[in-house]
Amino acid sequence: MEVAEVERRLVAILAADVEGYSRMMGADEEGTLSTLHRCREIIDGMIAKYHGHFVGSAGDSVLAEFASAVDAVRCAYEIQQDLWALNADFPAQRRMNFRIGVNLGDVIVEGKDIYGDGVNVAARLEGLADGGGVSVSRSVYNQVKGKVDYIFDGMGSHPVKNIAEPITVYRMRMSPDDKPHMKLSPSARAAWRGAGIAVVAVLALQAATYWVWSSYFPPRQFETAAGIPTKQTLTAAEMARLAVIPLPKNLSPGMSFQQCADCPELIVVPSGSFTMGSPDREKGRHPTEIEGPRHKVRIPRSFATGKFEITFREWDACVKAGGCRHKPQDRGWGRGNLPVLYVSWFDVQDYLQWLTGLTGYTYRLPSEAEWEYVARAGTQTVFWWGDDIGIDKAICQGCGTRFKGNETTPVGSFSANAFGLYDVHGNVYEWTADCWNGSYAGAPTDGSAWVSGDCGLRVLRGGSWGKSPENLRSARRIKDEPSLRSGKRGFRVIVTLP
Repeated sequence: MEVAEVERRLVAILAADVEGYSRMMGADEEGTLSTLHRCREIIDGMIAKYHGHFVGSAGDSVLAEFASAVDAVRCAYEIQQDLWALNADFPAQRRMNFRIGVNLGDVIVEGKDIYGDGVNVAARLEGLADGGGVSVSRSVYNQVKGKVDYIFDGMGSHPVKNIAEPITVYRMRMSPDDKPHMKLSPSARAAWRGAGIAVVAVLALQAATYWVWSSYFPPRQFETAAGIPTKQTLTAAEMARLAVIPLPKNLSPGMSFQQCADCPELIVVPSGSFTMGSPDREKGRHPTEIEGPRHKVRIPRSFATGKFEITFREWDACVKAGGCRHKPQDRGWGRGNLPVLYVSWFDVQDYLQWLTGLTGYTYRLPSEAEWEYVARAGTQTVFWWGDDIGIDKAICQGCGTRFKGNETTPVGSFSANAFGLYDVHGNVYEWTADCWNGSYAGAPTDGSAWVSGDCGLRVLRGGSWGKSPENLRSARRIKDEPSLRSGKRGFRVIVTLP
């Protein structure tokens, strides 16, 4: 009897399901189904965006295949990021956390369906993922390492049902500080349980010693912006660097000052007016009307703004003092006077609140109008220095500098504009206070932030490393979710003067 030839192919398989789906259905069938449909819209859209092929679904599960492991991993990451934003709008009982597994393996093809161990491994990886997380196999990790910017944590080998050999699992971090919570096999749990008993005994002894020590030598405490003392001990030198310096009595345009040694350096900019947006024929202008219509904006009073983008040194001082919870990674480039990266719009609010509480003056993000006003510094050209990117003017991909265009440079590496501000073009995009609006129709004309529109997105300005020169233009504006932590996103501050 002749056996029909079986079609096989090597594909990247993405398997997903909802953590606690049965419990959610038992509590609220209609609400759960409504949420599932909204989640599926996101998932199906991402599969299509990354050239995937939808294989099938049953209830809460999803199965898709990709020709590229890189595409499958990028799809999984963006699905989880978009679902996180969607869940933020729901009450806790309606939030739907998908688990995603990605495997690269050989499959049997039968019509539109795929079968075999390649699919089974993806399903087991899905079961090992956290809700809202992504687990990948070693075959996927080997294919994507060095090709994507994501961080993976090795989670060891796991024996799984109906698979002959244990599978090596890697967990993708959803953000730089998303540390793993390892799922252990029964034998590993037993080993850790024995070690845990010994550790508990040691910790009990240490706790008793600490109690005696702290009773006589209590740690110094530092007031956070919310007035809540942090138990993190600051050295005398660190405390001295946070000592507040009174403002100069006569603040006039062009004067620079700091309110403490680890506070950002500020410069006073004058009141004035300017034309916001770009003309229709500006080179590199966005093809839609997001940079128009051009309109006159009046800045009614002077204010102080950061001479530089906030640096890692300044952010790390906030973390050390207990005012900032998030400690961002630096991509291995170093910290110090490099602009801080991987801070979301929400993270920035912690920093602003801390500085406000420390100094007694209101620190905030610039409005979009204030940002363009200080970036232009009285000019109406594409960049503050002219209409061409020139040579050695900013950091970007194609800016023609002595530095690499694919990483940041220390703040102040290039010339300042007429207001005394550095790096308003390039280095990192800068968050603003404004909600996103697709054009300037109805925009405020008094320099205030536009706090209506799509406030699930916030405006960024200035361009960044790795981006082309047209993205650095004074009028260029982009949008992003306020929860995003990106290696191309930073900020500078504004201070309202008395």
